[in-house]
Amino acid sequence: MDKKYWNNYYHQHGKDQEISICSTFADFCVKQIFPKKSVKIVELGSGNGRDAIHFAHQKMSVIAIDQSTAAIDIEKKELHHEAGKYLHPKALDFVREDYSKYGAIDIFYSRFTIHSITKEEEELLLPNIYQSLKKNGLFCIEVRTIKDPLYGVGECCGENTYKTDHKRRFINSKIFLEDVLRVGFELVYFIEKNDLSVYADDNPVLMRIILKK
Repeated sequence: MDKKYWNNYYHQHGKDQEISICSTFADFCVKQIFPKKSVKIVELGSGNGRDAIHFAHQKMSVIAIDQSTAAIDIEKKELHHEAGKYLHPKALDFVREDYSKYGAIDIFYSRFTIHSITKEEEELLLPNIYQSLKKNGLFCIEVRTIKDPLYGVGECCGENTYKTDHKRRFINSKIFLEDVLRVGFELVYFIEKNDLSVYADDNPVLMRIILKK
């Protein structure tokens, strides 16, 4: 991850109005996927905390991990609010983190972060997540795929990886699905399309996938 880029980005995107509305994926997960009970969530690459804060407001315990210290500083401001007792922001590398120290984890949540790591890091992450989840726990992912309009735009930096203002590794959904099933996950939900997360003129083609241990 380009820490300098993301620290600068979150210095500019940490305003209250920008974290007050969660992503469409977070809304989808809360309404249709997450169990209707108290759960412990680990968010991988939580950014400015918009989704983690939303989960905390639902009284879900959230360990929000991001390598950007600027992003985590934004989240820490929320600790003074009511939801703060459910929010646990940490500036860490989510790929190599030892999740056993957090106890039983019900849900791992990743939005727009799998495409920020290399294929080699993904190969480290997937079994780490699987081993760290409790039985029947969920891994919820939203990510850009190779069908996205931005695929092929900018400087090629490796297989399916292109850099515009920042680097993205676009995911081949077929290969990713094969990889997670090989690790041991069961498929609960899968869709790959646009119109899932439209922002201004950007209407990405995304994979939403829900996996169960």
